[in-house]
Amino acid sequence: MNEVYPEPVNPMDKFLGIFAVWFGLPGVIMAYFGGDVNGERSEYLKFYANEGLIITLCYLGALVPIIGWAWDLFVFVCQIIAIVNACKGVAKPVLFFGTARIIK
Repeated sequence: MNEVYPEPVNPMDKFLGIFAVWFGLPGVIMAYFGGDVNGERSEYLKFYANEGLIITLCYLGALVPIIGWAWDLFVFVCQIIAIVNACKGVAKPVLFFGTARIIK
């Protein structure tokens, strides 16, 4: 999913997308369940809830000394890229993290 949504993305959806990527599991839960409008969940928020969950799980690399710290720095840069994409209203996967799908 590498698309800019044709209609402007709701500012609240953008905020929840940023929240999902930045705040980890609480943000993922809030984005997945908080974006419910008229009984339907936004595909944009499903995408960013998935991105946030993948990035949160990738932070577990810190458990390995030295190599894990370098990995966490890489994940942090990917997290910033995901936040910038969420601000633009673009559902663009971040490197290889975006190819994994946990939330469908």
